[in-house]
Amino acid sequence: MSSSHPQGSSATHYSHSSTLPTPAQPGPFGHKQRKNFFMPEGKTEFNHGSYGTFTRSVQENMMKWHNKAEENPDRWVRLDLKPALTKVRGQLAEFMNCDKDELALVQNTTVGVNTILRSIDFAPGDRILQLSTGYVSVDKTVHYICDTHKDVQIVEVPIVMPLTDHEIVFEVEKTIQDHLAKKDGSRIRLAMIDWISSVPAVLHPIKALVDMLRSYGILVFVDAAHAIGQVPIDLTYLNPDFLITNCHKWLYSVRGSAVLFVPKRFQSSIHPTAIQGDYKSGGFELEFSWNGTMDYSTILSIEGALEFRKQYGEEAIIHYCHRLAVEGGEKMAEILGTDVLTPHEQQVGNMVNVRLPIKNINHPKIETPDYLIRLLLDRYNLFAPSYKHGGYFWTRVSSQIYLELSDFVHLGRVWKEVIEELNAEEED
Repeated sequence: MSSSHPQGSSATHYSHSSTLPTPAQPGPFGHKQRKNFFMPEGKTEFNHGSYGTFTRSVQENMMKWHNKAEENPDRWVRLDLKPALTKVRGQLAEFMNCDKDELALVQNTTVGVNTILRSIDFAPGDRILQLSTGYVSVDKTVHYICDTHKDVQIVEVPIVMPLTDHEIVFEVEKTIQDHLAKKDGSRIRLAMIDWISSVPAVLHPIKALVDMLRSYGILVFVDAAHAIGQVPIDLTYLNPDFLITNCHKWLYSVRGSAVLFVPKRFQSSIHPTAIQGDYKSGGFELEFSWNGTMDYSTILSIEGALEFRKQYGEEAIIHYCHRLAVEGGEKMAEILGTDVLTPHEQQVGNMVNVRLPIKNINHPKIETPDYLIRLLLDRYNLFAPSYKHGGYFWTRVSSQIYLELSDFVHLGRVWKEVIEELNAEEED
């Protein structure tokens, strides 16, 4: 395995060479890529970060596996499935620079988080550190662990962006030191840390965080739901204790495909959420190779996703989406007369947060469930999530290889119209 350290800086990006495609000169990317996806005419997708999407070629790859299972279920389950899963794990291991025997294929990040947290034998006095900006299902899982274990509690790091990378690391370490100063006999056993948080979408200085946390003897579980396909991953270099990442968000595999990293030193104590016949008899690989009767073609579609990315070049895909997010966010902020949440470009992956100029962030229609969702989808046939953070109202916009700068201009004008209507209602 190589140790090229592609994410050695906090930016975790490839170099931005002038020879690579950009929003101004998209090359093989931009609107010409729409034909490779399943978007109908007139629909523009700005929320890739929530559910991802896959290409037509990836669907073909998925159906290859699906059909093999249907043509001969006994042969598929008893002879062919496990070698197919092993092959995909090998491909991912090369992609993420780790040992394939340290990877397990699961359905999604939520399953991966539950797998790890519900396998750890938490004891009274243990504490779980997490950021205030962590994803809701992860937060709820941590709360569940605390509710079902005596004297296991959460230590939360308050994060209000914008912060520099240095300030993020400082806030986390300050929270640890404040906890140590209590001298109450408790210990921070594990830290849940986002590589790229969901809302707000922020690319964290993950290597600095992992190293700092481990220096305090804290287990580090990296929630990398948004990482694979958005930033390079080198697990040998990063060296977390656990990591989970969704392949269906940014890698282009079919929904319901993720990969969990568990180093060999922990594998004897980590078990799937659904216990089956190989429990304690087949080892880590076998335990995670069979989750009961289900369609494994979505997980195996990772093979097709990696083939598609190889066709266009990993560096070119990452570079184009990053540049489009940066320049598209700036263009939207210009249209709206506002700003972006993360002025430091190294904190932007493929998602950008743009402030919406709402006068009252507690406007009744904003507080009404689904109002903005229905308005954007029904009137404009598009959607970008919105949220409150730090006393302001923001929208999170996902870039992708099928988008161009003109799409961000269109979305900026849509949001301008929507917010002007809401502001006018406040004045009446």
